[in-house]
Amino acid sequence: MLQHLELELKRESEAAEQRMSHKLQRIARELALQKAKAVTEARQEERNKIVVLLDKQEKYAWEKKQEMELAFKMSQKEFEEETEKLLKTAENVREAQLEEVINEVNRKDSEILSLTQQLEDMTAWKDSLEAEILETRAAFQKYINVTFPQLAPGQADFILPFRKISPFTDAGVDF
Repeated sequence: MLQHLELELKRESEAAEQRMSHKLQRIARELALQKAKAVTEARQEERNKIVVLLDKQEKYAWEKKQEMELAFKMSQKEFEEETEKLLKTAENVREAQLEEVINEVNRKDSEILSLTQQLEDMTAWKDSLEAEILETRAAFQKYINVTFPQLAPGQADFILPFRKISPFTDAGVDF
């Protein structure tokens, strides 16, 4: 029965570790998708804004071209400067948004690393406690065997407490 409980605890521990691993992989994939989507959306938004601005400016210049040839040349120069400013502004906004996304990804990566380390620490601690419990039970069983040599094997098993299942596995807590 002890071996069965040990196997059950081992299987539950491995399942919890596997669930955590899958969860971490899923979060990493979601972050990568979010990052790619944010970059694509920012670029498309920039393109749309520039297209709209260019369309408005070209229409205006076309209407005024026949009335004022000299004014057109000057407005064309102003238009190019304004477009350059808008492009620079749009590039700065895109860079700022990209930097925010990168910072968020880095924060999430740090959280994932922290959670992974916590999981490893908890698993090591659990394994250590599990080993200590097994050693204590074995020592106690040896003591019973030495103290009560007249008892048949298994006759004093009632002295050893039954192994209880961890509240973490009973409660369905998913790490």
